[in-house]
Amino acid sequence: MKIVLLGNPTPTVSNPLRLGEELSMIDLISGGRLVPGWVRGAGSEQLANNSNPAYNREYFDEAHDLILKSWTTPGPFRWKGKHFHFRFVNPWVLPLQKPHPPIWIPGLVSPETVVWAARHRYPYVALATYLQPTTELWNMYTAAAAQEGYQAGPENFGYMQPIFVASNQAKAEEMGMRFLFGGGFSNFARPEWMFPSGYNSKEATRRLARQFANPNQPGKTIMAADSNGSTEAVDIQAAKKALYADYDQWQKNYQMIAGTPKNVIPKLRKVLEVLRPGIFSFWLDGPIPSANRISCLKLLAEEVVPALREISRELELVDPFQRKPGSRSLPASGRPEMVARPEALAALSA
Repeated sequence: MKIVLLGNPTPTVSNPLRLGEELSMIDLISGGRLVPGWVRGAGSEQLANNSNPAYNREYFDEAHDLILKSWTTPGPFRWKGKHFHFRFVNPWVLPLQKPHPPIWIPGLVSPETVVWAARHRYPYVALATYLQPTTELWNMYTAAAAQEGYQAGPENFGYMQPIFVASNQAKAEEMGMRFLFGGGFSNFARPEWMFPSGYNSKEATRRLARQFANPNQPGKTIMAADSNGSTEAVDIQAAKKALYADYDQWQKNYQMIAGTPKNVIPKLRKVLEVLRPGIFSFWLDGPIPSANRISCLKLLAEEVVPALREISRELELVDPFQRKPGSRSLPASGRPEMVARPEALAALSA
């Protein structure tokens, strides 16, 4: 069993070496089971940690490079970057896995992150993005991978799916509605908090403007503001009514799947047929009672996951532990094969 920590926001960490040593300790204690993921962090996290949003991408790149060098290059050595300066780098603790633990990169719609992940041969994990733009991201990654000289496959891609399973449909739907209201970390946030000036590139901003997003997507606020920008008090019942009005649409668009195991497995199969990811993760969030969470996890483990494993074998979805990402050669033609199946998406939308 692996320990996957997708959310390590390097741009908001003032000392990347400390983060590298903390992750190394986890890898040692767990016997080499860590899978770390690097994230840029939400815009609000930049503000909370006094980090300049305009340098977010530069912080992300340099912190990544510094941590990897500290893991793979014997010290002591000096690091003199644009944003980080260390006269003496000689980590006390190093990861057990060599040369370093496998790295996965989660994200939403940033084209820069997708291309960056492809160039580093890191799997890219989409966080509940709409299926259509996700297939576009897959194609973008595959094209960038071809420029690096390798064929991307299912092992290079992951998808995180909000899913709620219960013994009956009504209970599962209730869990889904709770997620829609309370699971969205931006429902009560202003867009300028989530996307401060300079945080995103122009291309990423354009994509967000036409975003096919889930209810947890940053910027989909239900907060109102007056002419001075002050946030007004929110009528909770009115907010619930507004969010719940879109509940059926979120399900129709596969942004959330709720139901009994018998009902959710065919829907999950359709997602796998479209995206063909080698990594698949469940997103269980929101103000859901503990007993319901435990029941959901039990049903996932006992009924849903075994079925998904069979479907994955049928679809030949290889994970990054079965085949190293970036290890496949391009076809003789030099033209990469696309991983996502647009025809399956078209059939899904019909």
